[in-house]
Amino acid sequence: MLHAVPSPLAKVPQAPARIVTGLYLRCLREAQHMGLEHAARAVRVSASVVSRWERAESPIRPDALGTLLRLYGVADDHASFLVGSLPPQGYDRREYEERGEGRRAPHDRWVDVACDEATARHIAVMRSASEVVQYCLLVPAGLRTQAYQQVVLDPGVCVDPDEPVLGLPSWVHDVDWAEQQRRTVLLDETVLTRGGGDHPATLAGQLRHLADLVSRDSSDGQVLTIRILPTKRALFIHTVGAAAEVILHGHHMVVTVGLFPCYETSSGAARGVSAGLHEAVGAAWSRDATYEALLSAAEGVERRTAS
Repeated sequence: MLHAVPSPLAKVPQAPARIVTGLYLRCLREAQHMGLEHAARAVRVSASVVSRWERAESPIRPDALGTLLRLYGVADDHASFLVGSLPPQGYDRREYEERGEGRRAPHDRWVDVACDEATARHIAVMRSASEVVQYCLLVPAGLRTQAYQQVVLDPGVCVDPDEPVLGLPSWVHDVDWAEQQRRTVLLDETVLTRGGGDHPATLAGQLRHLADLVSRDSSDGQVLTIRILPTKRALFIHTVGAAAEVILHGHHMVVTVGLFPCYETSSGAARGVSAGLHEAVGAAWSRDATYEALLSAAEGVERRTAS
């Protein structure tokens, strides 16, 4: 049985293209060590206005976005893509009906097709969010050992790594993980065995590393929570695949990655994925069960390697 039930829409969020583009502007500006005042002078507004644009608290004018992107050295074709992705200046979701199977209004969903810049923006979103709940089929970035990271980035092992930092635009290397980010990572049960055939020692080390991280979390004030999601019970999120819900500058977004990163707010589809993620949190193994499963899997890999 699939039990995810979308919650009703509580408020009218900003369009995801505005949220992600605002973060992108902030990341570019900070990577160039440029203050808000410098950016504000370029578009003849106050620094507080630029700050609101970066946090998607108010819609940025298309001409101002173009000027800032040129200031930060963004290529014309890429800048045109971002300007064209924004909803109209006076866009108000409340004036539109939800349509289709996804129950979407215009601009509820944005697929970022800008190749390397799109991947870098996805990394920035995941690092900058104040809260993250994510379901993963692979151990995600930030939780990997160095040896496991090399395996994941090996195209012979994983053709589609979730954070291939090498070779990406330089600005993304300056994006740090948000301080005190509250992150819940639901690892598919298959991570206990994936990679054990070709890289058993690497997998065993990664599993022990995860167990160590789990042993440090507590019920009060924890920042990182890692749990195993069993495959025995079919849940809604299993039909969706790797997905996350993030809170970025107070905006809730659902994030998925297929051929390109996709961001969604407000729609019935986004509410369904959000409900599915929270259903999965409730279905995941406990802290103790997760810890024991990780250690047991690591020991099993080591025994098979030694025999």
